Amino acid sequence: MKKTIKITLLSLALFITLALFGMNNHQNVFADETTEPFTVTFVDYDGQILKEISCDTSPCEIVPPTSPNNKENSRFLRWSIFEEDFASIDENTEIEAIYSLDNRLVSIGGRDIVFYSFFIVLGILIALGLGLRETERIGMKKDDLLDGFLWIVPLAILGARLWYVAFELDNFVYGGFFESLLRIIGFRTGELDFSNFGLEGLAIHGAFFTAIILAYFYTRKKEIDVFKMLDIVAIGFIIAQAFGRWGNFFNQEAHGGLVGGMTEGVANLTIKEQFEYLRYTLNIPEFIVNNMFMPKENEFVVQPGFYHPTFFYESMLNLIGFSIMLILRRIKKIHFGEIFAFYLIWYGGVRIFIETMRTDPLTFEFLGMTLKSAIVTSGLMIIGAIALSVFVRLKRKDETYAKSKNTFKF
Repeated sequence: MKKTIKITLLSLALFITLALFGMNNHQNVFADETTEPFTVTFVDYDGQILKEISCDTSPCEIVPPTSPNNKENSRFLRWSIFEEDFASIDENTEIEAIYSLDNRLVSIGGRDIVFYSFFIVLGILIALGLGLRETERIGMKKDDLLDGFLWIVPLAILGARLWYVAFELDNFVYGGFFESLLRIIGFRTGELDFSNFGLEGLAIHGAFFTAIILAYFYTRKKEIDVFKMLDIVAIGFIIAQAFGRWGNFFNQEAHGGLVGGMTEGVANLTIKEQFEYLRYTLNIPEFIVNNMFMPKENEFVVQPGFYHPTFFYESMLNLIGFSIMLILRRIKKIHFGEIFAFYLIWYGGVRIFIETMRTDPLTFEFLGMTLKSAIVTSGLMIIGAIALSVFVRLKRKDETYAKSKNTFKF
């Protein structure tokens, strides 16, 4: 009996304790509705106060100031707290203006050097450095690679430009012949004005095919194994492309569609949900996600919101392909030319995937159909890679990386 009484009393004590905690929680919730006065401060990127709002209770009516425009060569994107969360603010809070990233690396003598150019040059230099490390290992001379580099690379860049122009003729060829020519080679206004010079419009497939054609003739002249050269070119191309895409990021271009898509002209996700999908579901760094907010409507931006960073997807996939290629060329049974074939298949597949998401693809008409240039070209690259692999396996059986020196040295 005593045991029963003890259990009953203990149970009663626990019940009373839980009830008291429940009352305390209820009282705290009630107290939250009458919070102490607090201030919401909107600040610019440099800490300058744009607006202060004093609140006596929560929720408080919080109206943000007019979108600021105080950061040079950048544009206001959004506030650091989404407007739909303003109502939940119940304490002193600072809300910062978030701007797009400045696409300039440095300004020298009034002339801007932009990240777009910087990353292209960086990718090319890294490709050259890797090529020079590989030449002696596979029986080539460094001077032969350097000579080829010095005249092939500039012409490959020209090829990239002409490939792009070929699919965007209406944007370049109009007015007089001289004006059109100047626009094609980079003078945006059609006048010989170096302050408006730039080659933002480049197509990697143009550079690729130009480089391959030139490499073929160069190796014939120098009596170099073209397949060894193509393997070096392939590794250089994929790492250069991985770096080059970051120039598109700083320019807020070459992006994908609205995150979550649209149904009958209405976004399927709120702006906050779009942000959280990129930041927390895909785990993309916040500085990248922020710069993928597109507030300005144009033919590629259907409405303000967060857009897929296809540049980032492509860059990461290229880095994976690059790593695989470094491993493959250390495998003795791999034939010279198969690294190049792998590149064609890998990049072709990556580009087809990316182009299904891009909002600004180069297109052309064929038999009444509108086709994406990059998808068609990538498909042909994959077919060519399969044929090349069969050829080197059947006709060049003894030309493998087993002949290379220091096989496992990266």
